[in-house]
Amino acid sequence: MSALLAHAAGAVWRRRGKAGALGCGLALTVALMAAILFLTDALRAEASRARAALPDVLVQRLLGGRPALLRPEDVKKLDGIDAVREVRARVWGYLFVPALQGNVTVIGAPSDLVPLTVAGGALDSGRDLAPAAHEMIAGTTLVKAMGLVVGDEMQLPSAATDAPSLRLVGTFSSVVDLYTADVIVMSDEDARAALGLGPDDATDVAVTLTNPAEARIVARTILERLPGARVIERDLLDRVYALAYGRRAGIVLAASIPALLALLILAWDRATGLGPEERREIAVLKAVGFATSDVLWVKLFEALLVGTTATVVGLLGAYLWVFVLGAPGLRPALVGFGVLYPEAPLTPEVDLTQLVAIVLGVLAPFIGLNIVPAWRAASMDPMDAMRS
Repeated sequence: MSALLAHAAGAVWRRRGKAGALGCGLALTVALMAAILFLTDALRAEASRARAALPDVLVQRLLGGRPALLRPEDVKKLDGIDAVREVRARVWGYLFVPALQGNVTVIGAPSDLVPLTVAGGALDSGRDLAPAAHEMIAGTTLVKAMGLVVGDEMQLPSAATDAPSLRLVGTFSSVVDLYTADVIVMSDEDARAALGLGPDDATDVAVTLTNPAEARIVARTILERLPGARVIERDLLDRVYALAYGRRAGIVLAASIPALLALLILAWDRATGLGPEERREIAVLKAVGFATSDVLWVKLFEALLVGTTATVVGLLGAYLWVFVLGAPGLRPALVGFGVLYPEAPLTPEVDLTQLVAIVLGVLAPFIGLNIVPAWRAASMDPMDAMRS
């Protein structure tokens, strides 16, 4: 068997141009498919880690089927529900920044809560907010994009004429980069002024439970007290993130159809039959005493050498592309941010089942498309094959 393997390696080297072309096509296709799957799994895992900072139950008011501001009387209706530990009205929203040509997320921090608890991060430089000082802290990615340094003062674009200018007093970072990409944290009062909200308006209500397992029961009670409201459980948000990334991955995979078509063209070229040189080589092997099974073993080893090498190179390329280089060109399409998107290195989250599926999905057809023509040629009379 080792002699057959050595002969197969020599045959691949003699036809290294053709083998290289096939191998490059396979490697590029594997790299693209694997990179999309690697990135999708990594983003799902990051979203799953982010769920720890989400409230057990989120309550929004709907008006005409769209989210609307909550009034103080709406929030009071949620008091006294069994299994509810805390009800906190939140102030947050989006502001369009012309310099970035994109939105930033403005989050209000209540005076009785540490601002970084709201942001889900840790102070990177500077200090926390001081009460009633018209200050802000921002994520490191946003600060870098806007060219700010601690101590700078900035007037956020706002429809409210009384919105004060804010001084940047600190930056924060997080293991979950979704929290730092486009976030600005300020006091509730400054956030309301920047977003043009009334003094008692709230964007939504975060409900913390004593027992998260009772979220569904609490959600039904909230709907009874606030008919028409939207109640979102944390587990539901987790599923929404998973579905969103899966849908985007499907769109990107669909956009990669040209690469898959290139692989099919290469496979079709192999399926149409062996070239005259390969048929004569098989005829010579049969003439010197090789059995049909020996010829098939040689062709199997050739296909395995090319296909396995291409698959390994493709998988390594995908890993480097996603987890070392940060998936340039691919990450924005799956993350879903228009301008500012997370840039921190992704934590590898590789599903072995998907790896096996990719390997089998590439190697099995490739080997089959090599073996079938070889079997047909090996079944011919050596003299007829030499004359063909």
